[in-house]
Amino acid sequence: MRFESLANELLLGLFEYIDVIHLFHAFHSLNARFDKLLFTRLHAFDLDFRSISKYNFDNFCQQYLPNITQQIKSLHLSDNEETPNLSKLFLSYGFTINKFVNLKSFSLCNIQSFDIFNQLIIQCIRLPYLTHLHMIKCFFNYRDNEIQYLMNNIWRLPKLTHCILDQVTSRKMRLFDISIVSTSIKCLTFKKITCDFRDLSHIFEYTSCLEQLSINLIYGFPDQQLQSPIYSIISLKVVYHGCMEVLINLFQNLPNLIHLTLETFDMYCDGYEWEKILLSYLPTIEHFKLKMNLNFPYNKNLTQQAEELLNTFRTSFWLVEHQWFVRCDWDPFNIFYTGMLYTLPYNFGDCFYFDSVSSKSTCPVDTEYWSYDRVTTLSHKNPENDSSKDSIIFSARFSKIRHLKITFPFNEKFWSCISALNRLQSVNITLLSTDFAYSQLQDFLNQTLHLYSVKLAHLKNLSMQFFTVTSPSIRKLNLIAKSKSSIRYFTRNECSVLVHASLILQCEVLLIGIKERSDIIELMNAIPNLRSFVCHCNDDEYNVWSSSSTNDEFIEWLQNRLSSKYLISRDEKHPYLLRFWIYRK
Repeated sequence: MRFESLANELLLGLFEYIDVIHLFHAFHSLNARFDKLLFTRLHAFDLDFRSISKYNFDNFCQQYLPNITQQIKSLHLSDNEETPNLSKLFLSYGFTINKFVNLKSFSLCNIQSFDIFNQLIIQCIRLPYLTHLHMIKCFFNYRDNEIQYLMNNIWRLPKLTHCILDQVTSRKMRLFDISIVSTSIKCLTFKKITCDFRDLSHIFEYTSCLEQLSINLIYGFPDQQLQSPIYSIISLKVVYHGCMEVLINLFQNLPNLIHLTLETFDMYCDGYEWEKILLSYLPTIEHFKLKMNLNFPYNKNLTQQAEELLNTFRTSFWLVEHQWFVRCDWDPFNIFYTGMLYTLPYNFGDCFYFDSVSSKSTCPVDTEYWSYDRVTTLSHKNPENDSSKDSIIFSARFSKIRHLKITFPFNEKFWSCISALNRLQSVNITLLSTDFAYSQLQDFLNQTLHLYSVKLAHLKNLSMQFFTVTSPSIRKLNLIAKSKSSIRYFTRNECSVLVHASLILQCEVLLIGIKERSDIIELMNAIPNLRSFVCHCNDDEYNVWSSSSTNDEFIEWLQNRLSSKYLISRDEKHPYLLRFWIYRK
């Protein structure tokens, strides 16, 4: 049977599984029937520009997008290293968000310009169906009054019900400057944005129908405590730094709270105290998830202290009435006497794993709750970087990790914890240059069928031997250190070796330090599928304090040697980094 002979209903069903950009590239203009299906029978597209090439972006925006703006239900714009300056180019094509009249969900990632960010938010105000707004890692500079203007524009969105602000702005947000009351926002998430109780009180006052809140909270001053009950909140997720007395004040003023997920720092509270708090101040709680990051006193044996803490969670309240079991993990070799206690099953998305961890729980069946299925981000720590150490390995299984931070070589016993790596998308590697480390790394890569991104730390001493390892799935390689002083600059001879390495040749996104500027162009030309390139060149003399943004000698030198369709810019947060969005079919 030929594909064209399939019924329209079957074709439409298949089309729903294909990314809209690929869908139009594959089927538009093949025949009149396909065109009719694309433009008149498909009524809702999810449009995600986060990993698109510049050629495909230009082509899609010019040929297809003007005709389907009313069919877009979700839109993702990103200015990260994969699509640098995409938002600016998107606006330059004449698109405004208010043209997407049926848009329900809008995501902005890594936007580096306040003006563009605020412009896009303002354009959302007249959208009749926009309910979800996500703002992720948008770092930009702004004047003091501008952030108030921005936050008010968000709170002004008439139909917004779900709002996520994840690492937004270059400095602390003054949430107490919000002066617009939102009666539509029901679910609000602040990630990696620190708030105090003054901010929290203000959020409650100006988000009057808020039901679910996720927030990173620090204790401020006594007069910042809540003064009146908040009846609308039924779900609270808090990362808290502070003392218990202030937290109790919060609990007292949430009389209808049903779901509580709490991670604490700088606070020690045993099972007896938690039982009293839950009975006295949180009588409506049905779901309680806790993680306490602990600093045990130095004057007593650490293992004994952990045992004593666990015993306080063995009352009938914990074991019989609620069946809320807890586990305590600690490192008996750690000189800082740190540990962690959490309810079971483990209910948090990130986890730190230490080779020498000891672990005990209050669960009557010790083989239960060892599956850490909620963990998507795992950081593996081997303090001594000694894979031969006969360390204590506990029986956790991390079967759904997507992001991993790890040092090679690691203890071979750790394999049992990460036996399923088929979901892994990115890995951050610290690599000790030993033959065993490279051998183990290759074994690891052989098991990661969907690994997309690799980032290397401590690059100064990186051996060229790294580029002999292979992995057919890797498309993004980050060889740029966080600190400018730690960047490793590849010489001309090393670049000539790189262009023959399979890891480099299959790259679509590459971040790298280059010794000489002429090697930038040669390296880009030698990598056939490269769509985005970020580099710092050792002979780039740009200085953020003395150089002009309109007269950038290095960018002018590059523009004279590259196609005018390449988009070249400096990273706003790290201006020493040059970003290239490559135009290539």
